[in-house]
Amino acid sequence: MLKRLRLTDFKSFVDEAVDFAPLTLLVGANASGKSNCLDALHFLRELIRDLSVSDILDGEQGLAAWQEPSPGIRGGSAGACRIGTSSFTIESTWATPPFPEEDLPARESLVHRIRCRTQPDPDWIEEGIYSGEAVWLEVTEAQEGTWTAGSVWRGPAGPVKMPSRTGCSILWQVPWTVLTHYPLDAPGVEVLGLALHEAFQRIYPLDIRPERMRGYGQMKRPQLAPDGSNFSGALAHLCESSEEKQAIVDWLTELLAPEIADIDFVGVKELGDVMAILVEKDGKRVPARGLSDGTLRFLGLLLALRTAEPGSLFLIEDIDSGLHPARVHVLVEFLEALVRERDVQVIATTHAPVVLQALSRETLLSAVVFGRVPGHEGTLMRRLGDLPHFEEALARKGIDELFATGWLEMAL
Repeated sequence: MLKRLRLTDFKSFVDEAVDFAPLTLLVGANASGKSNCLDALHFLRELIRDLSVSDILDGEQGLAAWQEPSPGIRGGSAGACRIGTSSFTIESTWATPPFPEEDLPARESLVHRIRCRTQPDPDWIEEGIYSGEAVWLEVTEAQEGTWTAGSVWRGPAGPVKMPSRTGCSILWQVPWTVLTHYPLDAPGVEVLGLALHEAFQRIYPLDIRPERMRGYGQMKRPQLAPDGSNFSGALAHLCESSEEKQAIVDWLTELLAPEIADIDFVGVKELGDVMAILVEKDGKRVPARGLSDGTLRFLGLLLALRTAEPGSLFLIEDIDSGLHPARVHVLVEFLEALVRERDVQVIATTHAPVVLQALSRETLLSAVVFGRVPGHEGTLMRRLGDLPHFEEALARKGIDELFATGWLEMAL
């Protein structure tokens, strides 16, 4: 799980850090920096691939034909650094699983830090993995930005001979290049590298698009795509479990005005194609192609989270999009229940005070507000629970009034 994120000169941030909970809502005015924070996590997700910094920032530009296209970061390399700077640093702290079989010191978290430049050409400057005071693996740029075979990387046991640099993150090199071909003298480096590689691999940006969910799906592909494609196929696969199917029916009954009695499917047996159908209590059958945008978005989130592996981190923009305000509490109840039951994490933006109203006290205090303050350069981000006098103001006015009047941003 992501515990903390620190951004230095990344986009609109000068030097800001914030802690994250299992469910963290990001709030603030338009262009306040919420999406910039998510962009930093998108960047980390791409580090586990065989990509250069330029490929990650600028997307498909420069990718070989055989590589999976990279979506790039909003604004590309030209907009990655704060105006007036030419490098940025992203530092993330992660809770990691224990490794009882390994001779490693006790620890609560791992820190990954990467510093990149955008001028004269996008590239990384330094990168490291740390645990408390220990340096587990640290690499800094050699003269003129090149590495030679046998370059020295620093680890807990001292200098470690490593292969020539490929231009990619150590999170890609450690699990695949280094471990496969180059034994390490530094105990535990491979285990910690793999732990962070797995954490970054489980960052899932979700961009559920109802128009992608209305067609037939493939049962042989049980996964929902990040944009919602293969919705009917993924739902059919999950509904093979009667317990899971009933749980979905129960959530839909709370969400929708017509009570849902069952979920059925029609298909083309020869092709393996299926179409989901919601069966209302009066017998009316509504296929996926006839469902509302809000219903499909909710079902997409439900499927993604209920089928996620433990440790998954979902990034979602405008999480309440398409939902009636009177039903937002169902979404919040669902999210708070799922992060507990399935050990997953959700970081999502919202512009709706009704979402904050529905949060439990613990989750509300963990929400993060973004804003710009006159006389202070760059975006500020603070947990609501860390704002001065927040709980006193909350008791007097309520979160909806604090949100609507701009009190949250002024309290920064």
